[in-house]
Amino acid sequence: MSAGWRWIVALVIAGGAYLVLWDDLPQPEEIWGAITTVNPVWLGVAVMAEAVSMAMFARLFRRLLALGGTRISLGRALAVTYARNAFANSLPAGPVLSIAYTTREFSRLGAGRPLIAATLVLAALYSGVTFGLLSLVALVGSPATRVPTLVAALGVIVVVAAAMGTRPFAGLVRRRLPKLSAQLDAARAAIRPDHRDRMILAGLALLNWLLDVCCLMAVCVAVGVDIGPHTLLLGYVAAKAAQALALIPGGLGVVEIGMAATFVAAGAGGGPAGAVVALYRLVSYWLILVAGWVAWAFLHDQVRAGAKAVGRFLMRAGASMNPFALPPTERGAHP
Repeated sequence: MSAGWRWIVALVIAGGAYLVLWDDLPQPEEIWGAITTVNPVWLGVAVMAEAVSMAMFARLFRRLLALGGTRISLGRALAVTYARNAFANSLPAGPVLSIAYTTREFSRLGAGRPLIAATLVLAALYSGVTFGLLSLVALVGSPATRVPTLVAALGVIVVVAAAMGTRPFAGLVRRRLPKLSAQLDAARAAIRPDHRDRMILAGLALLNWLLDVCCLMAVCVAVGVDIGPHTLLLGYVAAKAAQALALIPGGLGVVEIGMAATFVAAGAGGGPAGAVVALYRLVSYWLILVAGWVAWAFLHDQVRAGAKAVGRFLMRAGASMNPFALPPTERGAHP
C-alpha cells in the first residue's frame, strides 16, 4: 500500500472512530475551560519528566555504542535521539527514515555499520521487552483483565520454555525467521554486555517508559483529574500500542480519541479528560517534535553553516548601526 493510500485509510478509520464515539467525547469549549485552570507548577513537572524520559533513551543509545567501542557525548546522543524521533513521528515511512538517519549520524561519529545495527536492534529489543512488562503490569492491575492475562502469560511461558528445551529450537528459529536471527547474531557479535550492563540497559529502557507515564500523571494532577493508577497505566499502554500500530505518523487522532474515551469511561469529566489528553500530547508529542527538528537543523552541516553565516551578518549589521559610534572623519582635516 502506498503512503497516500495509507493516509486515506487512516483518516477514514479515525473519522469513523470519531463519529462512533462522538457522544462520549468532550466538546472543545469544555476542554478549553479545563485548560484555563491548569496548575502551571505540575505542568512544568510534566515537561521535566518528558525531557528526562528522552534523556534516558539517549543514554541507552550512548551506553550501547560505548559497549561496542564508540564513545559519543551525551549532548550529541540527545540531539540524535530528538531528531530521529522527529523523523519517525512526523513523516510517512517515518520509522524507516529514522533508522537511515540514525545510521548516518552514528557513522559520522565513528561507529561502524555492524555496531550501529546492533545498537538499533538492542535498543528496540530492550524498549520492547520493558514495554511488554509495563503492559503486563497494567493488565494484571485491572480486575477485569487480571485472570485472562495471568492465564495467557502462564501459557506463553510454558510454550516458550518447552520450545527452548528442545534441541532443534534454535535451528527452527533460524529457518523460520532468518532475517531476525541474523540481526540478533550480528548484535551479539558487535556488543557483548555482561550481567551488570544488561541490568543498566534494561533500567534505562524502563525509566524511559516510566518517566513518560510520570508526565501523564503530572498532567492529570495539573488539570485536577483523579484517575486510579491502574486505569492511568492501562490507558497509557493502550494509547502507545495504538500509536505503534497506527498508519498515521504519531498515531494522530487515534491516540487522542482512545485515551480520552478511556479516561471518560473511568469516571473523569469530559472537559478535564480532554484537557489531560491535549496537554499530554502537547508535551510528549508536539514539543518533542519541534525540539527534534531543531536538533536536526543543529546537526545538519548546511543548515548550521547557514545559521552561522546569518549570525555573522546580523552581528556586522548591528555593529554598523551602533547609535553610539562616532561619525567618520575626513583625512587631513584640522580643527
